[in-house]
Amino acid sequence: MKISDIFKVAVARSKSVDDYTSGMVPFVTNTELNNGIVDYVEPFDDDKVFSGPAICISGLGHATVHAKSFLPKGNGGDSCTILSALDELTHTELVYYAALFNVLHKWRFSYGRKASKRRLENLDLSPTHSETSIDLSGEIESNNEMMLALLKSKEAALSEV
Repeated sequence: MKISDIFKVAVARSKSVDDYTSGMVPFVTNTELNNGIVDYVEPFDDDKVFSGPAICISGLGHATVHAKSFLPKGNGGDSCTILSALDELTHTELVYYAALFNVLHKWRFSYGRKASKRRLENLDLSPTHSETSIDLSGEIESNNEMMLALLKSKEAALSEV
């Protein structure tokens, strides 16, 4: 199934992160760290602030999931592209499609060939979430439990010092 069959594809419109003052809206750009968030800013009136849940694909082709409002990078040739579900999807389904995109298509994009609305809309996202046998909810829960145990052990070790 094509991306445009599952998602509305939109382009970001914003300035460079350095143009903003500190604020409450996450600014998402090309980094793969911190879910793509490089700062929290106060958007300008002419910026396109997107409301989650949505998938943000960086100019370098890395997909991240955002549950609330965010301001994606939207200037120059490495703008972000936003995927908003045509029909309501669960958070697990959004995570699935972002991960599937990263596995199937991230390799297609680089500094010499940036992701764009035109390059993304007809890419395939198969198998769809309903067609897969992966228990993603179970995997997420297992990962959450493992991370919680790790944090508790680190906290215990720090309290002993």
